[in-house]
Amino acid sequence: MNISEHLLLPARLFPDGIAVFFEGRRFTFAEIEEASDRAAEVLRAQGVERGDRVALFMGNVPAWIIWYYASLRIGAIAVAISTRLAPEEVSFLLKDSGARMMVSAADLNGANGETATILRVSEDGSEVNEQPLGSVNPGGLSVDRDPDDPAVILYTSGTTGFPKGATLSHRNVSATVHSFQHLCGMNREDRLLLAVPLHHCYGQNALLNAGFHSAASLVLQRRFDPQESLQLIREHRVTKLFAVPAVFQLLLEAAAPQDLASVSYCFSAAAILPPRLSRAWRERFGMPIYEGYGLTETAPFASYNHRFQYVEGSIGMPVDLVEMKVVDPLTGEDCPVGQAGEIAIHGPNVMLGYWNRPEETAKVLIDGWFHSGDAGFVDERGYFYLVDRLKDMITVGGMKVYPSEVERVLGEHAAVQESAVIGLPHPVWGESVTACVVRRADMEVSPADLQAHVRTHLAAFKVPGRIVFLEELPRNPAGKVLKTELRRRFAETEAETETERPLQELLRSTHRTGRRRALIAFLGERVKEVSRLPEAPGPEVPLLVSGVDSIAAVALSSLLQTMVPAGVKLAPTLVFDHPTIAALADYLLAQLDDAAGDPEPKRPQANLEPSIEQMTEQQALEALLRELHD
Repeated sequence: MNISEHLLLPARLFPDGIAVFFEGRRFTFAEIEEASDRAAEVLRAQGVERGDRVALFMGNVPAWIIWYYASLRIGAIAVAISTRLAPEEVSFLLKDSGARMMVSAADLNGANGETATILRVSEDGSEVNEQPLGSVNPGGLSVDRDPDDPAVILYTSGTTGFPKGATLSHRNVSATVHSFQHLCGMNREDRLLLAVPLHHCYGQNALLNAGFHSAASLVLQRRFDPQESLQLIREHRVTKLFAVPAVFQLLLEAAAPQDLASVSYCFSAAAILPPRLSRAWRERFGMPIYEGYGLTETAPFASYNHRFQYVEGSIGMPVDLVEMKVVDPLTGEDCPVGQAGEIAIHGPNVMLGYWNRPEETAKVLIDGWFHSGDAGFVDERGYFYLVDRLKDMITVGGMKVYPSEVERVLGEHAAVQESAVIGLPHPVWGESVTACVVRRADMEVSPADLQAHVRTHLAAFKVPGRIVFLEELPRNPAGKVLKTELRRRFAETEAETETERPLQELLRSTHRTGRRRALIAFLGERVKEVSRLPEAPGPEVPLLVSGVDSIAAVALSSLLQTMVPAGVKLAPTLVFDHPTIAALADYLLAQLDDAAGDPEPKRPQANLEPSIEQMTEQQALEALLRELHD
């Protein structure tokens, strides 16, 4: 077995078929195969042997494809490196993989590997070290490899801060190729837009390998650009569109139905597809966006939604020969239907392990099952649903908040284009919920508006205490939002961005004599939110005997912390220390007055001013007159 067969097969059967369209040029399968054969001889002449690592440092250009298959056909291991990395990062990957050779069509900017020889190639693959590749005599051979021999190394983020090389075998890649070809209905009549980076597992296996194995034509684009992509789709009559959710969002805004007249199939992966985007796409273009799920460690295809019945919001069912289950991340026991846990995957697509990292491999590969780090659940029909990354989960006062749940609700607001929710350190609650939001063009919305929107759909402790507006969200080359970057950026400025909070607004807009009454009414509504009670308890009724359980009590404390100035710190035991709404109101008034530097002495208002419910009609009228007089 050798996955270079994905090129060799169509080159034998359809030598004149168009393999690649690139910037006005056409490359046939025969031309790509012959060039990769000559490139293989260059590698052999440089001493590259079976099992050696060959690093590919190029963007989406034909040379990447030529030298990728050249490496594989001589039995070497291809190491994909993004050209967007800093020189220090490139040097680390070369050293970590032990690459013997690096083939580059990009500026190295000082990157180096201690043992790697560097070959400079032209973007179209026709020259190497300024010599025509055509002058090299092809060998015409492809080294047979064991199915479980390493084929490629793709680097992914590491828990220690250093990237880890997910090592995929020839069997891993072939399993994914057959699943994509079968489930996505690829055939030699297809033309596929390839704007996903080739150094990424999605572009490499779902499009390059699966596309070539189907004898389909690839419309290669250096990088995604909405207008250029639409022009390429129209010009080459692209039939199947593979992208990430962010790309589908941009095309939704830029494309008219006639622009995608040739497209009959759409597929999204690499991030959760927002339901609103899915519905809007279907309404405009009359076709669904089918969704796949997987990771670099699963080559990447693990589940698909779905060749029989599409279910909105699901990542579908496991692909052929693959098993999936949901397990408790602490005990490893299987979770019951509907209960969230960690998704685990077993099958021929699961990686060999992380290159030279046996300890980290052992943490995720347990009895043949790859533990994904993704939180999800399965329903009674066997459809899986992705909740979030376990590492992105936010813990607020001991309660779990999945960012994707908050992002989904934010995405339903008309003024929100996209959002990313992160957890930031909090001295009282452990973490606080922060939402980074990109607004739609020409639409205004305030943080308070969005907080109120979330509050109507989710529990109070899930409401973002801080909302910041950005022009765009930071992303990696594959289109995934860089939440690590957002956490770093906003953790540094957390103390510097104090904004008006709801309780400040309430008290500023209320006359002094009515502040306590207004606050009691406000707290009553918040108690109803967190406890789901039909009516708020009376001001003097102990909350813990009126249907407010301990979880709701902590949730109320968490909610109130988001509503007071940053300088006011509320204890997690707030509701236990001040067990009625009236007692809470008195305590909060005192804390807010202290924070504001209020010079007036604080009176024991609870003894002097009855609550609204305790007032007679005459007392209420007198209180109103006093408030108007003030």
